Amino acid sequence: MSEVLNNDLLKRLPGDVRVPGDRPGNAGVLHIGAGAFHRAHQAVYTDDTDWGITVAAPRSRDVIDALAAQDGLFSVATLGPEGASMRVVGAIVDTLHIATERERALDLIAADTTHVVTLTVTEKAYRDPEGVPGLLAAGLARRAARGGPPLTILCCDNLPDNGKTTRAAVEPLLDPATRAWADEHVTFPSSMVDRIVPASTTATYDRALAGLGVTDLAAVEAEPFSQWVIEDDFAGPRPDWNATFTNDVAGWERLKLRTLNGVHSALAYLGALADVETISETLALPGAEDFARWLISEQIAPSFAPPDGQDTVAYGEDVLERFANPGIRHRCLQIAMDGSQKLPQRLFATIADLADADVARDLIALPLAAWTRFCSGRSDAGAELPLDDPLGDVIRRRLAAAGPDPAARIDAILGFRQIVPEPVADDHQLRRAAAKWLRELDRHGVATTLEHL
Repeated sequence: MSEVLNNDLLKRLPGDVRVPGDRPGNAGVLHIGAGAFHRAHQAVYTDDTDWGITVAAPRSRDVIDALAAQDGLFSVATLGPEGASMRVVGAIVDTLHIATERERALDLIAADTTHVVTLTVTEKAYRDPEGVPGLLAAGLARRAARGGPPLTILCCDNLPDNGKTTRAAVEPLLDPATRAWADEHVTFPSSMVDRIVPASTTATYDRALAGLGVTDLAAVEAEPFSQWVIEDDFAGPRPDWNATFTNDVAGWERLKLRTLNGVHSALAYLGALADVETISETLALPGAEDFARWLISEQIAPSFAPPDGQDTVAYGEDVLERFANPGIRHRCLQIAMDGSQKLPQRLFATIADLADADVARDLIALPLAAWTRFCSGRSDAGAELPLDDPLGDVIRRRLAAAGPDPAARIDAILGFRQIVPEPVADDHQLRRAAAKWLRELDRHGVATTLEHL
């Protein structure tokens, strides 16, 4: 095995690799969630400032152990249609394993030197009071008891009004004294984050080895595009991130959740059913790009007003160009995870607003049918499809009880009120259209259905 990336090797890296300058000695940011997205997004933004990050992993310690062995350094390969570029990021100055170092995690939340806590912990984590919300509540209690300085808790997950969602998960867990202190000293701004970051694979680490000449077991890869829109509501100091600071994040959130994430999920379920591995390969199926374009212009764009200066259809064209990037091998099965947690924001909110606007829902019923068929567990070629979803067992039991009839299976999904809001569940036009699409998918498969749209 080659040498492992570390501080001593930075000067020996190839000249075309961007390396960090003077590294920060202290971390003003505590980040919870050590996944690839954070490393390719928020850590890169922070690397361009003089702030540092302590990155905390809630459960698995593989990534933070790799980072600790590499002095917090890791590489980001930016993969465009014409090739790749590489940089080494040095913003991470410390690591923490919450499952075994909870007291240290609480002390860091309470520390005077921690000014911002950022989060990328997936949608479902905010529903577990024993998990991250409980940790934040206990840390705030400790900070309040010490009379600590103000703190900003900044959610970076794909949730609508994610600041309010985070506040709503934490505040009920606070005792009255901490709640009173937090009302004066803690803010929960919303943010919208955007960069396509596939899960790291053996190819990622091989690319890093080839580009760096040393081993990097925390390497990530990402598309060239990156965006961060943040509500300008910080309780105290913040890094000088090269982000868009605004008083209205909601419009940006809807634009991204519905146009990018919604189409991403639709293509993921269609691709997985068609036995296609990646989103770019799904988009190359005959009829797939036309479907995505129609979905954006005819169903998503009429469902909301975009932020000032933005056009949903034009934004959607850029999204499809990004999805088609062959350098980004974003796996359909990765995006298909946790559909019960993602689709309320990515799909059902759009459907509800279309119904309110009296816009036909025939086309947007196809992603609902595709998800229903995906949850049944078999691709068009008969391959087993994993249902990695916290409600997966319940969903499959409901579908099994419904039997083979497409209308009954759609009813089983729409009747699941824990996932589907009441206006959508009672949408008879949507039910008929989704049953029709599911019948087409059952009979002919995804490829033929898309080709004959």
